[in-house]
Amino acid sequence: MKRNAVIAILRLFQFIAFAEGGLLPSILLVAIFNWVTGRGHLLVAIIGATHGTVFTIYLLLVPIVARLLHWPAKTISIAFSVAFVPFATWGFERRIRPEIFGKLNNSED
Repeated sequence: MKRNAVIAILRLFQFIAFAEGGLLPSILLVAIFNWVTGRGHLLVAIIGATHGTVFTIYLLLVPIVARLLHWPAKTISIAFSVAFVPFATWGFERRIRPEIFGKLNNSED
């Protein structure tokens, strides 16, 4: 795979992991606000749709990044699991960041 494609995929994964980590608690907070006040239906719909899209992209990127970084099954399982826990993708991305930078620095044209 070309270096630019590898860089783009890994950077996209980092961005999506960050977005997923923040959108999950956001939708939970907005949904609670909506439940308590009866207001915010549109905001719930917008954040919910955004979260669903980002969540799906994250899940689709995991196997691609796993192949690029040669992850064992345990790491792949963790990558999928953290998508269901608020803020957990942030910690996971931080944990694999050295692998990402190593791959970015060593990828060939």
